[in-house]
Amino acid sequence: MARPGFVARLLSLALVGGLAFGQTATDLVDPPSAAWPQHGRTPDGQRFSPLSHIDVTNVDRLRLVWSQELGEPAGHLSPAVWESTLVVSIPDGLVALDAATGETRWTYRAETATGAGAVALPERAPRGAPVIMHGRVYTALRDPIVVAVDFVDGSEVWRTDVGLEGLAEGFSSNPIAAGESIVVGPSNADFGAAPGRIVAIDPNDGSVRWTFFLVPQEESDPAHSTWQPMAPTWRWGIGGASAWNVGVFDPVTRTVLYGTGQPVPSERLDQRRRNDGDASADHYSSGFVALDADTGALRWFHQVVPGDEWEYDQHTVPVVVDLETDDGTPRRAALLATTTGFLVAVDMTDGAIVDTHQLAPDSNVHLGYDAGGRAIIDASMRHLGEREATQVCPGSRWANVAPGAYSPLTGLLYRPNDTVCERQGLRPSVHEDAADDFGNVWMHARPRQGEDYYERWGALSAIDPISGAVVWEFASEYPHDAGVLATAGGLVFSVFADRVFRAFDAGTGAVLFEQVLTSHGDGSPITYEVDGTQYVAVIVGHASGVEGIPGTGLPRSVSGPAVLFVFALDGP
Repeated sequence: MARPGFVARLLSLALVGGLAFGQTATDLVDPPSAAWPQHGRTPDGQRFSPLSHIDVTNVDRLRLVWSQELGEPAGHLSPAVWESTLVVSIPDGLVALDAATGETRWTYRAETATGAGAVALPERAPRGAPVIMHGRVYTALRDPIVVAVDFVDGSEVWRTDVGLEGLAEGFSSNPIAAGESIVVGPSNADFGAAPGRIVAIDPNDGSVRWTFFLVPQEESDPAHSTWQPMAPTWRWGIGGASAWNVGVFDPVTRTVLYGTGQPVPSERLDQRRRNDGDASADHYSSGFVALDADTGALRWFHQVVPGDEWEYDQHTVPVVVDLETDDGTPRRAALLATTTGFLVAVDMTDGAIVDTHQLAPDSNVHLGYDAGGRAIIDASMRHLGEREATQVCPGSRWANVAPGAYSPLTGLLYRPNDTVCERQGLRPSVHEDAADDFGNVWMHARPRQGEDYYERWGALSAIDPISGAVVWEFASEYPHDAGVLATAGGLVFSVFADRVFRAFDAGTGAVLFEQVLTSHGDGSPITYEVDGTQYVAVIVGHASGVEGIPGTGLPRSVSGPAVLFVFALDGP
């Protein structure tokens, strides 16, 4: 396979001109090996580092160098690093630390402010990592506000409220850098029927450059007619399709790519259906949307679950790579890990399917794809009657929030995943006077019966994206939804619900390093270099414990505050 990103370097001069603090235009696409300036390190989301000082021969010598408590439990966090400064999101802002010692350099805490569409969300830091570029750090606040702060002293440069007036919006994830823009996806539509959106912001002054509605608002949009028989509008409580997670940017095709959430209301409780007729497709929900980074125009859309009523939000982070197919054809492709249990490779230029592989042991809602590349959904799983429930597989989402990693050295995708099933169905409202389907309540029951479980609950799987073969797998009797890091040292890192931070041989899956940390974590590790020393950093901390497979005798995982741990060879 060709090394991903080689064409991107040729296009990097088209990006923003010279930046402050030693950062150049090329650094936005192909950062220096020592740096990690945004969530995926490179904009294509590969989470691969060219650093190789720590490798398969010496990783067992990793020792803790420093740690820093970050406050309340936080999910799916990752630091960003430029030169010798590490920056991480906290619930109300940012903290910058000396990347070698952990000493605090500055803290930014946003003044109390409520955006136009603000809604009460958990006081946790947004997922992913802040973006470091232009001599500034860009982050999202829980209210739908984006801020830029000075990289040197943490002073606020600008803030932009992107909320829609009167709608319940917020941010669950940090922004990404995409060409000349900072791109964000307001979320929280599940709780207020707001239309999901992707928004591009000018990094210089915070002005909005373009907005793409994931729930189409104009009748001229071909997707508008896919919401039937009532038009999508928040006035009627019809919306959804939030971009709950971090997206990616492909500098080769200049395309922004985001996973989208389900329609709202969920179909089984939707007064548009009342269990009669076929479910509408509801574009652009429950899929992946590719947009022109310069204009916000739709390039293509891949829908995984039309008319989603099982909460199969496709909020996984795509990975863009250069592939060489079995017949030798080079393809610029996006690897889409679906919550329904498939790995789908699509062409970045037009969204055409290159290949699909079912990786969940069972997938009884999404059965596969037809010859035209459309998802095949088992219609018998729709519209259950009152007090009727069924087993849905995978139930807790095969691919969830945490990002995978791709190594151009092995050609493998390293993907965290879960395989258990759950019970879903309708039950009556607690209100005895509820006379029809409007009184029903949708129910999710966590796995609780023997047939809901396979030999493992979660795993880190090394997958060949061409053949679909699982080359190796590290299984867990707990769910596994923590991020992954791959390095040129032939290593793969991830933290698990049993509190253990592990390093694996990228080719064989052999466990080469283990360190017990303070609590269950789902953060995404990174690696960086300062003054010739390579460091590995990971954030743990969970608001509540998660159960293991019943019958194993495993205790609930340990909850705790968010703590950043940093390691190096042989310690301080």
